[in-house]
Formats: sequence, structure tokens, C-alpha cells
Amino acid sequence: MSDRSTASLLAGRSSEALDDREVRRVATTFLGLDGTVVFEYDESGYTRFVVEQDEDGADYGKVYFGRDIYPGRSVIDPNSALSMPAAVAHEISHVHRWRDRTELPLGSHRHVDEALTSMDAALRFANQLSPHDIQQLIRDATQRLQMHVRDLDDESSAEGE
Repeated sequence: MSDRSTASLLAGRSSEALDDREVRRVATTFLGLDGTVVFEYDESGYTRFVVEQDEDGADYGKVYFGRDIYPGRSVIDPNSALSMPAAVAHEISHVHRWRDRTELPLGSHRHVDEALTSMDAALRFANQLSPHDIQQLIRDATQRLQMHVRDLDDESSAEGE
């Protein structure tokens, strides 16, 4: 398995255990948006995209989803408020960007890569998600780009000291 164990979604999302109905709802959302994406519920883990190998050694993308696939209580943070369908679309877009080789190298400009993934999801699933979900993905992308700029400012301040 590739070392892609960092959470795709930010802190502040749901930490409530999912019941069987909620897990089925997420699974149905994955299948409804893209039946080609491999996914699995990780009861004790967090939502993330990973690259694994099959029995023949071929790489494939997989999404593990956890409790954080559902939004948290915060409405100030766009990522925390991201709906479950929008979060699923974001994770599916990680798989497609990996398949298409349009993702940024792991660890390189993580917030920019996440922003591009949210924008990809908004465009890729524009006809399948609600207008509200699309707006949430764009807000998430904007937040990620602002985080990137803040990180650059912090690095530049640290270099100047």
C-alpha cells in the first residue's frame, strides 16, 4: 500500500459512529456517483484515498471512509460543513486524478492538491450533485488555497527571522 495515510478531509467533521443505515447510504452514494471506484468502510479510521496492490501486484486506487465522511457541527469551516455526497465526490475525484496522473506528488503542496480535487469533484459531478453541494466543494477549494497561502506566508516569515 502506498503511503497516502493522511486524512483527505479536515478536522471538525463528524466523529459519531455510523450505524448500518448510514454506512449503506454512503455506499449507495459511492455506487451512484461512480461504480468503478473501490471503497470500504473503516469503522475506526478516517476518510482517505490510498493506492493498494492487487494479488498480481497491479496498483489500484481505493477510498476508505470513516465517521468523518459526514459533516461536523461547525458551519464556519467550509470543509466541516461539506455534505456527505460532496465528501464522497471529493474522494472519488482523488481516485480519478490518480488514475489520470493529474494529482500533485505526494506531500507537495497538499492544500493545492486538495483544492484541485474539490474543484474536479464540482465539475465531474455537476449533474449529479445538488447546487448546494457544488457550492460547498468550491468553498472547500477556496479554503484549501487560503491555507496554502497562509503556509507560504508562515514559511516566508520563518525564513526572514
